[in-house]
Amino acid sequence: MEKIKVIFCGTPQIGAEILIALTEMPNVEVVLVISQPDRPVGRKKELKPTPVKEVALKNNLKIIQPIKISEAYDEIAQIESDFIVTCAYGQFVPTRILDLPKVDSINIHGSLLPKYRGGAPIQYAIKNGDSETGISIMKMVKKMDAGDYYIQESVKIEDFDDTGTMFEKLAKLGQKMIKENLVKIFNNELSPIAQVEEEVTFSKNITSEEEKINWDDLSINIWNHVRSLSPWPIAHTFKGERRYKIQKVKILNNKIEKRAGTIVDINENGIDVQTKDGQVQIELIQKPGKKMMKASEYKLTNLADLKVGDHFE
Repeated sequence: MEKIKVIFCGTPQIGAEILIALTEMPNVEVVLVISQPDRPVGRKKELKPTPVKEVALKNNLKIIQPIKISEAYDEIAQIESDFIVTCAYGQFVPTRILDLPKVDSINIHGSLLPKYRGGAPIQYAIKNGDSETGISIMKMVKKMDAGDYYIQESVKIEDFDDTGTMFEKLAKLGQKMIKENLVKIFNNELSPIAQVEEEVTFSKNITSEEEKINWDDLSINIWNHVRSLSPWPIAHTFKGERRYKIQKVKILNNKIEKRAGTIVDINENGIDVQTKDGQVQIELIQKPGKKMMKASEYKLTNLADLKVGDHFE
């Protein structure tokens, strides 16, 4: 058979992994890659190519990076394709572009739809204490993540997982699924399944305010909150005007009755903080303007500015 012609849209690492899978398929030809514009990163604000762009350049694939994909309609329309495949692209794709390929436009979404439509499904699954999440390969429609899905597969969320490890798990699962199912979709071997609208939930992009730790919450909720934001964008807390980033905590069984947010102890294992129903121990902490460090080493350095009895807001 002739190669299946694919236009791929994606931006971060999980999208790059899907693009790698497509380039490894002998019956697929990636005819165009579309990614978000390069962004300045770091203190020097140097432009850095997106992970998807890096894969495209490595494989000598044609790539465009429009500020708005709608502005590239004429260029995209000139390229013959069977599929548009997207994964974490970061922009709404207009219907007139979705209608261009001969077969379909499909999205690889990081949740078990209709649960967690939107831009942060992996973070919400961890934050809400779910035991599993997964990948849905779905038809793209104008409404956000509302299309029928062709197939879903699940993966466990273990206690040691955070957003970083779950992105890796789901990237591998997505690679496997696109390799196993793209030809099946091309050959009409999979029938789309409608989402149950009554079961829809959303996972909107997380704001800076939502990254803040609420110490007056259950320890398990704080633990889930912190790992849902690790290793990015990282949860934070304030003591006065100083903002501390907290990347890892563990739950303690201590029940000392203190005001929520109070530092109960600073010891060789970390910084113990009172919660609504007990305590958590901060294991990784970052002082403003400094690097992330083990909380167990905090009071051994000249950076120590926290003491027992201090209170996080």
